[in-house]
Amino acid sequence: MNELINKIISSNQEFVSSVTVDSFKDYQESQSPFITLVTCCDSRVQVEVVNKIAFNKVFVVRNIGNQVLSNEGSVDYGVTHLKTPLLLILGHTDCGAVKAFMKGYSNEAEPIIRELSRLAPAISQGGGGLLPNIIQNINYQVQVAVNKYGSMIKSGELTVAGALYDFRNELKKGYGKLSLISINGEEQPF
Repeated sequence: MNELINKIISSNQEFVSSVTVDSFKDYQESQSPFITLVTCCDSRVQVEVVNKIAFNKVFVVRNIGNQVLSNEGSVDYGVTHLKTPLLLILGHTDCGAVKAFMKGYSNEAEPIIRELSRLAPAISQGGGGLLPNIIQNINYQVQVAVNKYGSMIKSGELTVAGALYDFRNELKKGYGKLSLISINGEEQPF
């Protein structure tokens, strides 16, 4: 275990060596991100896929299945307190949460069951293919956000977008590409 901790400390030292003191000045007292990102906690999905330098630009909310309601307070904080003009729901190929929901998850621990159960309105258990269900979940999460923040969307304060991070090139547009799925509840051709 000490080896892993030492690796983290070493990686942090590399980071500190790669930035200047001025790099921290803009956000020492407050934050001003322009994206609230709701994404999966899958380790293959990192913030850099939407913004190469994420410091003070991306307010990140992560959970299994990129669900809005699983972390509703955190999403609210980004949208209403930090006033990010973009709420991006980012799903991804090979989503383990969607896979688990599709195959059945009754043998999982109670907290995992509770979180996966929230996918029920978006995905039919056992039905459809994995990628269509992932896209269906993205669209569902966008619709949840559109319903919740409709007045902000109408006033032009907020845009809610759904996207798929395709690190497996399943859409044949290139490895690692983002494809827009929905903007303010309107499905986009991808």
